[in-house]
Parts: sequence; structure tokens; C-alpha cells
Amino acid sequence: MKPQTKYGVAATAASTLLVEDVRNFTTRRRNLLYLMHRYLLENGYYNSAETLKGEGRLTEEYEVCDNVDLDAIYLDYASYFNMKFGKYPRVLKKMGPKLKVELSSTKGARPAEQSGSQSHSQTQSQSQSQSVQRPGDSQAFWHAGVGAATAAAAASLAADSQQQGPGQLQANRLSLHIKKMDTAETMAEPRIAAFNEIEHGHAGDDALFASLEWQSLAELVKTSILCEDIKLRWTDICGNHSAIELVKEAVLTPIEYPQLFAHGLKPWRSLLLHGPPGSGKTYLAKALYAETRGKVTFFNITASIMVSKWRGESEKILRVLFHMAARRSPSVIFFDEIESLTSKRDRATDHESSKRFKNELLQLLDGMEHTLSGVFVLASTNLPWDIDEAFLRRFEKKLLVQLPTAAERSNLISRLLGTTLSLTPKLLEQLTTLSEHFTGDEIRLACKEVSMQRMRHATRACRESNPPKESQAAQESSVERAFQQIRPLGMKLLAKHEQWQQENGS
Repeated sequence: MKPQTKYGVAATAASTLLVEDVRNFTTRRRNLLYLMHRYLLENGYYNSAETLKGEGRLTEEYEVCDNVDLDAIYLDYASYFNMKFGKYPRVLKKMGPKLKVELSSTKGARPAEQSGSQSHSQTQSQSQSQSVQRPGDSQAFWHAGVGAATAAAAASLAADSQQQGPGQLQANRLSLHIKKMDTAETMAEPRIAAFNEIEHGHAGDDALFASLEWQSLAELVKTSILCEDIKLRWTDICGNHSAIELVKEAVLTPIEYPQLFAHGLKPWRSLLLHGPPGSGKTYLAKALYAETRGKVTFFNITASIMVSKWRGESEKILRVLFHMAARRSPSVIFFDEIESLTSKRDRATDHESSKRFKNELLQLLDGMEHTLSGVFVLASTNLPWDIDEAFLRRFEKKLLVQLPTAAERSNLISRLLGTTLSLTPKLLEQLTTLSEHFTGDEIRLACKEVSMQRMRHATRACRESNPPKESQAAQESSVERAFQQIRPLGMKLLAKHEQWQQENGS
């Protein structure tokens, strides 16, 4: 390790002092006061600035640095909130109706005393009671509102009791108890209604979303639900009939024929697709979403949604994800490139947070069979040998996505180039031979290059007055060159995938 110089030691000491300043409450309070004072001066609130300077005991000993101000802090916080939760924060909200706590009038009291008591009760309740909380407010504010309202009523009752008899005092206490119950119920109604609305009315008795933090995580997970209108059919997939049939059997069959699973038989709960890059794993997931849109809730999960820099938040996001998937069943959770989340746990470079995340995911996958009915986990990977064995065990089916056969390649080329140029049987056979060991995506790229060549020829002909006519032989030669430009990468990994499938596949 490189030894620290005197400058390195000084920098470390300065950094430590800054950390202590941020953590110290008194220092934070002083910094905020100076920031507010500068903001008031810059915006013309001179009287308010002088008042703040006097009450906050601000001196000329400190001044705000040039690179920081309240407006910049506000913008940075809004940008961070939008990046994390997919929306900008709400800083202000409209005040709700004030909560009034009125005691019943005393039967034997004098009119002047009654009017004075009522005005005293209204004044106390208006000054101390909190506004009705909205569904997104924290539970602490809700309790504070109820407590303030009942405290105001109790203060009014104590003032009136000095001039009333014991019998009337007992009646007033009973009235206060009833109004206290009504106050709690009134303030709880918006929160209960919000909880009942979560997850299409299925979470009314669920305590998971009872806090603002969990509700924010639920909003983040909802951004992964696909709602796009993708025009794709099973027939658009080149080959891979075994994978298509297995996915249909796991997702569509329980929906279309639920009576088949009424006597203990359970459908497949998890499938791992592996194969060379471009073989069609993600394309198959897109086709599944397009074919089941409106019938199944589809969660498209990536590492950017799951991984958080805050301690313990990634595990919470996982739990919210599986909980929402169960509530919105039938549902599909698709993990693309799952090896980034489920690598081997015995690596020395793994951080503690990564191990906690993997353990949480293992527990959720293992409990699917018993608690998460109607949830199907679909995952894809190019590197199945990098996945931890415990995760591999939890995938009921592991399937290799094969390269297209000669007949499938011929069908795909005809479909992609049929509208661009006239394919003779001889040329189609040559292209099918040239595309051996190509993945479906590599065939698409070769056909796209052919189409771009035809576009270049057409634009060149438009610019020239008498363009030379291209012969059929020249067209076929350019098409063959386009296919020869593609270097297939699938063969480099296909043998390794086949060996892994033999040893670990199911």
C-alpha cells in the first residue's frame, strides 16, 4: 500500500473534521441559519434577515461559501429524488379543513360563562389542532394531530370544571371521550382509504404499506411494470419452440385451464433461459408480455431498480416487488441479465450489502411455492456458470436457447428481405448457408445492412440524371457481401453453454 505523505494525512484530517461538522446538530443548525440569512438578503427580505440575525445570534465570524446556497441545495435534492423515485418531490401541500372540538353546552351554567367557554374552546382548538393528514403523511403526524385536538378539549374542560358541579363534570368528561373517538376516526379515514386503494384494493388489511417509506418504494417498483403496446406474436420468434411451449405451459395454461391445477398440481414457478448473446432470450420475454398483455402483470426488473446505495433499502425493494407481484397475480417477474444480481457468494470481493441482498432474494424465491401463488419468475443470462448454486437450485427449469436451424434461418431471411428485393431460391439458399452459426439478432443485422445498401442505391439514383441500372448479379453480390461482413459470436460460447446445459440443465 502506498504510504501517506504529510499532505495525505492533512487531507484525511480535514475530511474527518468535515464529517464531524455534518453530523453535529449544533453545527448543522448554525449552517442552516446562515444559509437562510443569505437567501433572505439576496431576495430583498432585509427586515426578516435582520430579525433572523438577532434571534439566531449570527455574527460576522462566519459567512456562507460561494459555491453553496439554498436554491442550489433545493435543485440538487429534487434531482436526486427524481432519479431515485422517478418523480419530483412535493414540498408544499394545501391545508386541510381545521378540526373543531366542541364540548356540549352546560345546562346549569350562566350564559356568559357558556359563551366564554365556547370561545375559549374554539380558540384553543384552532391554535393547537393539526390539519387532517393526507394519505401520504407519516403516522407520527397523524398521532400528533389527534393528541393536539384532544389536549385542546381537555384544557377547555379543565377551565369549565372550576365553575361546575361534580355531576355536570362527569357528563362533560363522557362527552370529551366520545369526541376523542370521533376525532381519531375522522383523521384515520383518509389514511385507511389510501391503504385500501393500494394494490387495487387488496391491501386494506396489509401493514407492509403502512409507512411513507414503504409506499415510496412501492412507487419505485411500479415504474418497472410494463404498459407499452408492443406488437409481437409467438410466430415472430425464430425457432426456440421448446422454450415457447414451456413459457406457455407456465403462464398461459393456468389462466386458460385453471381446473387442471385444482387438485394439488402446481404450474412451473421459475425458468432460467441461457444462451449466447443475441439468441433471443429477451425477445422471448417481450413476446410473452405482448401475448399476455391485459391478462398478466409484467415486471421488467433491472439492476438499476434493485440496487440502492442506502443500507438495507435493496432488500426492502425486493420484498415490495414480490409482495406487489403476489397482490397483482397472475404476474411475471422478468430479471434480465440476472447474473449481475446472483453471482457466487463465496467471492472475497463481495460486500456485506451484496450478501444481504442475495440472501433476501434466496428467501423470497424459496418461499414462492407456498406464499406467492400466481407469480412466475423468468430470468435470462449469458453467463449461467457465474450464478450461485443456491439460485440455480431454485430455478425449476433451466433451458438453453439454441441457435436457429437452416429452415428457421431461411424463413427469417425471407420474412426480413421479402419486401426489399426479390429473393431467388438460389440466392436464398446461399444466404442460408452464409448465415450458419448466426444468432437471430445477427441475421437481423445482416438483413438490415442489405436494406441500407438498397437505400443508398436509391438515393444515389435520385441525385443522378441517368443512373446506371444495377444488374441482378450485382445485387446478389452486394447481398452476399452484407452477410459476409457479419462475424458470428455465438459459436464462441455455444459449446460452453451446451456443456453447462448437460451438467446443470433441467
